[in-house]
Amino acid sequence: MARYVPKTYNNRRVLRIVLSTIIIIIFVSLVLFLVLFFALQQYVVEGQLMFPAGQDAPPLPTPIPPE
Repeated sequence: MARYVPKTYNNRRVLRIVLSTIIIIIFVSLVLFLVLFFALQQYVVEGQLMFPAGQDAPPLPTPIPPE
């Protein structure tokens, strides 16, 4: 009669965890790329990413001196 030995370390389980982790990372990075692509599309000018913060900002108003 064969003796029962539980499988405490199953290689298929480890492989499944590794593959599912890789697939989840790829999926999350793809979703993040698409969200950023469409969110930042308004700042693309002639193929370059241009943010309005550092360009042609209007000057700050001069403070009025106290009388």
